[in-house]
Amino acid sequence: RIDAELSRTTFECVDMLRLVRALVSERDDRGVNGTSDITVSHRGFGDMLVSGDAQRLERVLHNLLDNAISFSATGAPVEIQLTRYESRVEISISDHGPGINSDSREKVFERFHSLRPEAEEFGTHSGLGLAIARTIVEAHFGTLTAHERRDGGDGARLVISLPSWRFD
Repeated sequence: RIDAELSRTTFECVDMLRLVRALVSERDDRGVNGTSDITVSHRGFGDMLVSGDAQRLERVLHNLLDNAISFSATGAPVEIQLTRYESRVEISISDHGPGINSDSREKVFERFHSLRPEAEEFGTHSGLGLAIARTIVEAHFGTLTAHERRDGGDGARLVISLPSWRFD
């Protein structure tokens, strides 16, 4: 269904920095970030504009933040960093949870796959969030990948890479 809807979507210019900041603020207002403090930073030259469907990209970010918060220890921060490269905008979301071992970094994007601890009920986690997120990102001519944290600490880093907006 998502594929069909995206095939009919008209992409527009989306300011990812503005979208991320608004999303984090809205989540704070609703109290869905629990005890996690979400920080947003950006680097690189130029704006953070991409071609896309803002509502769908927002869904991706919600899914990634929900995962980061649920896997992080109580009170652990979640960091979002946006980086502008020559022709790409990268959004990385890093948590302070158990991380994703290298053998599972592709599996987590499969439908109904979950690395949740046995103590957690699977019923509250469908195993679809990352699969849906990747489908949406790929429909935006981007990639969604899982990595270790850049600082080498415990946790995971999920990275969205999207083509930057072109005015030609």
